[in-house]
Amino acid sequence: MSRIIISGPDGKRGVLELTKPLVSIGRGSANDLVLQDSSVSRFHAVIKVQNGKAFIADRDSTNGIIVGGQRVDEWQLRDNDVARLGSYELRYEEVRDSGILIKSADLLSSLNKVLRRGRNEDLATQVAGQDSPELIQQIRRLERENQLLSMVYEAGISLSSKLSLDEISEQVMNLAFRIEGVERGFMELFDENGEVARQSEVRYRRPVTDGATQPRFILSRAIRERIRREREPILVTDANTDERFAGSESMRINGLRSAMCAPLMGRGKLFGILYVDNLARPHAFTQDEWNVFALLATQAGAAIDTLTAHEQIARQVSQRAALERFLSPEVVEMVAQHPEDVRLGGDNQKVSVLFADIRDFTTLSEKMKPEKVVEILNHYFTHVTDIIFDHCGTLDKFLGDGVMAVFGAPVSRGNDAQNAVSAAQAIQRLVAELNRDSAERQWPQIHVGIGINTGSVIAGNIGSPKRIDYTVIGDTVNTASRLMSSAASGKIIISEHTAADLPPEKFPLRALEPLRVKGKSKPVRCFSVEWRKTKAAKA
Repeated sequence: MSRIIISGPDGKRGVLELTKPLVSIGRGSANDLVLQDSSVSRFHAVIKVQNGKAFIADRDSTNGIIVGGQRVDEWQLRDNDVARLGSYELRYEEVRDSGILIKSADLLSSLNKVLRRGRNEDLATQVAGQDSPELIQQIRRLERENQLLSMVYEAGISLSSKLSLDEISEQVMNLAFRIEGVERGFMELFDENGEVARQSEVRYRRPVTDGATQPRFILSRAIRERIRREREPILVTDANTDERFAGSESMRINGLRSAMCAPLMGRGKLFGILYVDNLARPHAFTQDEWNVFALLATQAGAAIDTLTAHEQIARQVSQRAALERFLSPEVVEMVAQHPEDVRLGGDNQKVSVLFADIRDFTTLSEKMKPEKVVEILNHYFTHVTDIIFDHCGTLDKFLGDGVMAVFGAPVSRGNDAQNAVSAAQAIQRLVAELNRDSAERQWPQIHVGIGINTGSVIAGNIGSPKRIDYTVIGDTVNTASRLMSSAASGKIIISEHTAADLPPEKFPLRALEPLRVKGKSKPVRCFSVEWRKTKAAKA
């Protein structure tokens, strides 16, 4: 087995096990080994493993591969060889694991030792034989306070790790029922408008038997409204004599005597209510128990607040990740900063539209397993997406084995036609590089035809209120698609409007016979980009 030890310019190190016959290296996210630094080209090099030997090969990178102070095109790696790619060092290691011996440590926590000692009797039992009723009463009170404090501590620990509202609700009720007088309880949650969105199942300390039913329960509207208004915990010592709720019909129906209710708060927001009661006993709850109950509700509210914040962040991350798969960083940032501006409609804008299509891929795919077809397309499209984004373009959509990209919307860089043609050249060079390693990848060779047109389009959010896509429409788009259809394998055909925006010294062009395309009454003047005559742009 062999591996690569990676040392970066920031001093960090990493390890890559060479388990594949071919490993691609570069700055682009489609590579097997991604080196995020401007000194590394987007598609810099490959490592090929053949018959137990490893070779590193340059792929026309800007800074090349340096081994032993010399730039090399291809090099057979031997144990401890160091190859420099830009500001990164890659050291090759041949690992022989026959002499490795791993011993597992025998770890025994002090907690397990304590648990095995057994449980001591409480202090009150130990002094029960002494003639000291006051001492016994004081000790029982201290033990009760200790139990309540332990409950608060446990609430802080356990609630912080809960990952759902159901888990929080269940744990809160488990803790609430450790208060001695609690006979019944539940948790109620509000929606954004302050209305009851959900209520946990009403829980009872003692299950009924012999076919009996639990007492009917209706939460007093007076209690709920008081919590909403004052956002302070409530202690009802005797419902029969409490003037605050003298007119509450639901409390009379419930037949309760004692109750505790507290708001579930988080950063000034009321998430709901925590409620417990006792049907039989007045003064069932002490002041200490009420204080602990209020602290429990506070911790439950904080846990709900944290969970809600995490869920919101997770949704935003997920949404942004979904956007980043199809849109350029400019569009993603625009949506993230001003989501309220995302609406139907668009603006007239001058852009350059690029279509690229793999030629005869349907015929090729008929001879391959579906998994291999997906593998090839995913690898190709990932590299192409990197190229489009590197050249300030927006990935509009995938079209089977083709791709559509837009340069100049939503943000124009002033050289959109140049960016589009540079991206097209980079795609053709990418295909040439992939074909170079097609044997090692066990892939067929692929070939791409590309068409580009420049002109006015309607650019914006188009679709329905339930599904909006940022795209461009218009005759400019249709003409670009027709030019792509006319481009042979390995060719880039551009319209005269695109050619007019290019500096001729940077882009060698060859005039073609005007093309008759569908939907156009007059032939379209077009040019072939002689991309093989130009050097690869610095990447």
